[in-house]
Amino acid sequence: MKRIIINGRFLTQKITGVQRYARELTGELDKLVDRDELEIAVPPEANSIPMYRNIKVVKVGRLHGIAWENISFPIYVKRKNAVSLNLCNVAPLISPGIVCIHDVKIKVRPKDFSRKFLIWYKMLFLNETKRAKKIITVSEFSKREIIKYYGVKPERISVIPNAWQHWERISCDERILYKHNLQKGEFFFAMASLEPNKNFKWIAEAALKYPEHIFVAAGSIDAKVFSKGLGFDCPENMKLVGYITDEEAKTLMRDCKAFLFPTFYEGFGLPPIEALSAGCRNIFVSDTDVMHEIFGDSVNFVEPFTVGEDILRGNNAFDARSVLARYSWKKSARLLYRLLSEMNSNNGDAHVS
Repeated sequence: MKRIIINGRFLTQKITGVQRYARELTGELDKLVDRDELEIAVPPEANSIPMYRNIKVVKVGRLHGIAWENISFPIYVKRKNAVSLNLCNVAPLISPGIVCIHDVKIKVRPKDFSRKFLIWYKMLFLNETKRAKKIITVSEFSKREIIKYYGVKPERISVIPNAWQHWERISCDERILYKHNLQKGEFFFAMASLEPNKNFKWIAEAALKYPEHIFVAAGSIDAKVFSKGLGFDCPENMKLVGYITDEEAKTLMRDCKAFLFPTFYEGFGLPPIEALSAGCRNIFVSDTDVMHEIFGDSVNFVEPFTVGEDILRGNNAFDARSVLARYSWKKSARLLYRLLSEMNSNNGDAHVS
């Protein structure tokens, strides 16, 4: 295989959905490849690097952040006569290599972003869709959206989905219940980054409509990125618990009355499948194409623009096994490894459906 060098900047970032994707796929790839068959380049500030058995880890350059990603990293890749693998939306401008674009909400919901962020990501995505050797995405819905908004030929895009098995390695931390005076089975729970697209205003409206119930929302917001903030006041029966640990999140998912995910737009939607794997069987997600693709008939669907009575009489008798069986990091890593191998044998052209 032509040398593939993974962009390891994600190892310096807070773990959200895209970083989780990169971490889990890289960890599973490590079990598939021969020693030193793959390499991961990391910035000099990376200090919490997983113990890979077969993937070679190399600290590269003296720059940091975006400068590292667009100067130090591609220079190193070129010097090694290699191809970069970028799993978190962002790839070097001068040589994007293989890139995973998780969603195109910058096209669909531009009002959610600051002008500076929007300009930067529009340039990145335009460059990647025109020049990347291969594009990866996480759902058939997201693939259709990339084709729709960027005119990319379908054969250039491979679907390699998210999964949930990382949640099996996480134990519960019930101190989060005591900290916020929560009773098992007596609260609704929502978790995401508190950006406008995640629609936490819907949660607030639900809390106002049902003041006798407790609503818990976990997540943080980056004011430098999202232009208008949350856009709602927090009702007394809605608790914003901030950025929480995985152990705390799994506890709240397991013990909530229902998990709520009224997002406007997603490429996949990782929190609901984490909630399914944690044992929650009363899950409400937006009635959108991608949610139907991922979850089928194993969740409740709600209208993201209006709050109805759905959450008070949801079906909690779903069998999650059919959904969970479709997705695994091991399966996704095998798809990715096959793609990399076929690209090498076909001089850069390959398709994994």
